Amino acid sequence: MSRPRRAPRTPRAVQRVRACLLVVLFLALASLAYATPRIGAHDLPTLFYVAKSDDRNRVDYGVRLDASCSPVGDEPVFAYWRRFEPGQDPLGDLNVLDRTIYGIAQQEVRTRAPNGSWIEVSLRALPSRRVLVLVQRAGDRCVGAAQTDIRGRESILDHVFVQLGGSASIDHAMIRGEDRASGEPVSERFVPR
Repeated sequence: MSRPRRAPRTPRAVQRVRACLLVVLFLALASLAYATPRIGAHDLPTLFYVAKSDDRNRVDYGVRLDASCSPVGDEPVFAYWRRFEPGQDPLGDLNVLDRTIYGIAQQEVRTRAPNGSWIEVSLRALPSRRVLVLVQRAGDRCVGAAQTDIRGRESILDHVFVQLGGSASIDHAMIRGEDRASGEPVSERFVPR
């Protein structure tokens, strides 16, 4: 007894299958976009942040640490949304598109030592600007700071403010921090190329 043959798929049936697969893929990506980031008990949730002109939400950059304040893994610095607009979850992971703009281009743990660890980081938005993160134990807690050059001065990075232009392009960015030697506020205007 032979099995009945299946009717060949019509172009319309193929289009429906493709459309269903696209919907499933979109829903999977959307669910990732709204996941809440995991912030551990010893993690430093905010070393610095990127704010933008179109709303109050910002991208925070934190570092994953263990109980001895040592970086966890080879890529301990992470980015996530901290939301301040009404009706939104206060924290959220970056989606695929967000990571291409606000994500971390590369990072490397340079030193792991009991008196402190250094992590070198570059951001996708500012790939030419090196950021050095120092994390260490201070008493019974973990502390950290991000350092970069601002106007040629070694500075503690506080945040970057992005002024958006037309068509969601970046008009300019302001990098703000504190001069390490004097403690004075320092800022630098940056125009992406």
